[in-house]
Amino acid sequence: MDGLLSAILDKIYSLAATGRYVIFSREELFDAFPDGTERSEGELNKALKNLLNAGYIDVKYSSGNMYCIAPLKKYVEPTVIIDDGKQCATKEFTDRKNDKKNLAFLAAFAGGALGSMIVCLIFSLINYA
Repeated sequence: MDGLLSAILDKIYSLAATGRYVIFSREELFDAFPDGTERSEGELNKALKNLLNAGYIDVKYSSGNMYCIAPLKKYVEPTVIIDDGKQCATKEFTDRKNDKKNLAFLAAFAGGALGSMIVCLIFSLINYA
């Protein structure tokens, strides 16, 4: 996430709680722009659209120079993790690796439960016959 998006998201979080809609004026959001950045309505709308598409904010409406925005999640910098002496690109990569392990465990557990149910069904049918 570039500096402009991060600055706008920080400004929104400074005035609103997660999931709560707050009305912002265009000037309030322009105050969050870093020095040297063009302060135009086009740049602001582009930044808000990027934050909306990434799932960081929700925009209920924008009318004139007023925006009704709710922050949804904070941005966390991806960190480099060293796993078993190998360097992983991001934390998301290791999370996906753990998801595969969890899926394998879940499949094995479900298979064992299904197998024991079949065995119980067979024994109950033999006892009643």
